[in-house]
Amino acid sequence: MWRCPLCQSSLTTDTVWYCENNHRFDVSKRGYVNLLPVHKKGSKQPGDSKDMLSARQMFHQTGGYQPLMDKMATRLISALKTKTGELSLYDAGCGEGSYLNEVQCALQNHGVSVSAAGSDIAKSAVDFAARQYKQAQFVVASSFDLPVENNAVDVVLQVFAPGDDEELHRVLKPGGLLLHVAPGPEHLYALKSVAYQTPRKHEQPVDHRAGFVLQSREPLSFDINFSSAEQISALLMMTPFTWRLSEEKRESLVRDLKQIEADFVVSLWAKSETV
Repeated sequence: MWRCPLCQSSLTTDTVWYCENNHRFDVSKRGYVNLLPVHKKGSKQPGDSKDMLSARQMFHQTGGYQPLMDKMATRLISALKTKTGELSLYDAGCGEGSYLNEVQCALQNHGVSVSAAGSDIAKSAVDFAARQYKQAQFVVASSFDLPVENNAVDVVLQVFAPGDDEELHRVLKPGGLLLHVAPGPEHLYALKSVAYQTPRKHEQPVDHRAGFVLQSREPLSFDINFSSAEQISALLMMTPFTWRLSEEKRESLVRDLKQIEADFVVSLWAKSETV
């Protein structure tokens, strides 16, 4: 399913990944492969920082967003009930791998054979994911230039991640599905109100995407009841709000915040014949 990021020819995956033009990509000790050309990085260390990724991993391990992960899995299980054979699942902007792993495991527990892979522009994210989740293949790559062959994937996950609709359309098989998760209007609004003088609520996701037909859209809201100061600290650190909080405000939130509303919009799109 992989293609060379330099010449777009198919990659042979072995102890070293290579294409017919002899472009070669080493497999790291953790098993991931860096398919992000230097001239496409955009910055020295693109993507989320190690601290943000570590916080996100810790927060997910506490089950903070478990209802969202369950909703994603349930929606796909329902949509794929007539699917036969192995399912190819790809997370475009996988972060530290939690969403991909949860969905993969849920599908497998439901009797679906799943081949899972994910990519992220942050090398640290892919390192976290590959270290934690051995049953999926991870690569370093931009979501705007996916190192995936045409019509190669059954389902793409896009969770809080930017991307390019033409690229997503290109890599999906005919009739393939795109599961998109965006923050809802009330998502973490209590934190926004502390971090910004004039906080704005998130806008509703678009109703039209070139090359896709909207199959369903479901809001999902739930309260996170914090179990520890460490869980609150992890949530703060994994959001962009943390950079706008003074040390005093951060300490106050960690001390006093007991509950917060999580709000999401889960949309399922199907690939159409044209872009």
